[in-house]
Amino acid sequence: MRQGITRRELLAAVALLAFAAGCTPVGAIKAYPGPDRSGDELGVVETDLRNETFSVTDNEITMIDGTHYEKRAYSAYMLPGSHSVGLRGTLRVSRQVRVQYCVFDLNVDAGCTYRPAVPGYPRDALDQPADAEWRLTRPMTVLAECSGNMSYALQLPIDCSERP
Repeated sequence: MRQGITRRELLAAVALLAFAAGCTPVGAIKAYPGPDRSGDELGVVETDLRNETFSVTDNEITMIDGTHYEKRAYSAYMLPGSHSVGLRGTLRVSRQVRVQYCVFDLNVDAGCTYRPAVPGYPRDALDQPADAEWRLTRPMTVLAECSGNMSYALQLPIDCSERP
C-alpha cells in the first residue's frame, strides 16, 4: 500500500494552486509584461523530462517570442495569441549526450495548457560526430487541455537543429 505523495505530485499541486491564484509558479517562465494575471487569462506551455529504460530526454523551454531565458523551465505562462516557443532538448544515452534546439509556433488560448510531444534527437545524427551540422522540420503533436473539460490535439511543424 502506498503512503504519502511523491515529490512530482506535490510540485504539480503547488503549481496548480499558484496558477489558480494568478501567480506564476517558481521555476516557470512569465512570458508577458506587467503584473501577474489569473490562470483563466493565460495559456501555458509545459514540457517534461522523460526517463526511459536506456535514455533520458530533457526538454526545457528557453525562448518565447524571441526573448531568451537564461533560467530554462518546463512551464511558460503567456497571454493568448500567436507565440514562437524555443526548446533545448538534451538526450542522454549511456555516456553519450546530445543536444538539439527546436522552435515551433503555437496559437495559445486563455485557460489552456499545451503539452508538446517533442520529437527525439534524430537517429541518423546519433551516428555522426557531436559537432556535425543537421537541420530537420518534422511534425509534432501538441496535446491541449482547456478549462471546461475540453481537450484536443494539434499537429504542428517543429524545426530542430544541432545549434540554436
